Amino acid sequence: MTRPNLTPGDLKRRDVLIRLASACAGGVGLSYAAQTFKRGGRPGEQKSGKVFANLGKEASKIARISLISRSSQFDLVKAEAGWVLPQADFYPVADDALSRFIKALTDLRYVRTLPPPTKLDTQASQIAPLQGADGVFISLETKDKAQIAILTLARRGDMTLAQLPGEEALYEISTVDWPPLDSPKAWLDLPRFDISPERIATVELIRPDQDRLDIVRRPDGGFAPVGGTPSPRVTDIVLILGRLEPQAVMAANRLRGAPAFSHSTSLKSGLIIALDGFESAGQFWVKVRTDTSKAASPEEGERWATQTKGWAYAIPPNFWTLLMTPTPSLLQASP
Repeated sequence: MTRPNLTPGDLKRRDVLIRLASACAGGVGLSYAAQTFKRGGRPGEQKSGKVFANLGKEASKIARISLISRSSQFDLVKAEAGWVLPQADFYPVADDALSRFIKALTDLRYVRTLPPPTKLDTQASQIAPLQGADGVFISLETKDKAQIAILTLARRGDMTLAQLPGEEALYEISTVDWPPLDSPKAWLDLPRFDISPERIATVELIRPDQDRLDIVRRPDGGFAPVGGTPSPRVTDIVLILGRLEPQAVMAANRLRGAPAFSHSTSLKSGLIIALDGFESAGQFWVKVRTDTSKAASPEEGERWATQTKGWAYAIPPNFWTLLMTPTPSLLQASP
């Protein structure tokens, strides 16, 4: 994931969130929480029903979601055009992940109050990520920065535990379908090129310091380089687009210079999808280009063009190594 570009306001807000998380973890009362959340959690006290009974009615007011874990810290922000991830150059958030998350919080129910922390196993009593535990601190707030919901979650075997602001007690809560809470990548609306091998007609690979490589479909349905011998590496090059799972994303204008390669896939429908490769800061990236001028049904290409325009996607090192293999090696049969 790209390094966050935090403004002074972001930094100030991050400090507030960290203090808020610490207060939640340490059982310190919070002024807003005292007015908004039911206090409780005394030894032996039980709670029932939904954890956030009014969240369904207030979901439309949510403007920022903050997630802090032991390994990551990131925000989801509601912008004019939709939800975005500021730490990834304001890339769009996937609608399904967001709706799944809100539904999970809305459906959350108390199961029981756990024994006082002093009687719990040491690991079970410490879920605060800022204390090095494996919990995730969650904060939902409005545009005016009023908190709608705050809690810390953790898993212990089949149990899901929660701690609420201003309370020392831990609660077992219902287990719901959560998206990954400690992975910024899991929230991004990253492109997937669901292209089966049967749809591919030809592939072209151009590198500035290598001879051009053209790969065509054979009569038996496989692929072979023009002037060369079929091999697994050649087939892997043909299938790269369909296997591409971006590792991270950043604004394409941050990449400078000429591409190290251009990999173009021509479909039988006439649609062309090209990947231009760049190396930056120890990572490997591709920009996506689509050409619908000869496509029988251009809608598919236009959809991908809209989603990928202005963005660069990180690819695994093994993809880069394969696409940078010298042309003479690719023309020869594998040993």
